[in-house]
Amino acid sequence: MEDLMIQLETARQERVKTLKEFMRLKNELALAQRRCDELRSENNGLKHALLVSETELQALHSYAAEVA
Repeated sequence: MEDLMIQLETARQERVKTLKEFMRLKNELALAQRRCDELRSENNGLKHALLVSETELQALHSYAAEVA
């Protein structure tokens, strides 16, 4: 009977340890997903800025060709 109690306590401790690890990984995933969203947003902003710069550059080239 005592052996069974030890096994039950060991199983409980392992379950608690596993649950703590699961919660840690869940939090880590949430942080990674947030960071991914931030980077995606930053990337979209940079793409937009690049497109604007390219458009301005094309306009300047056209203007320079007209003036020359």
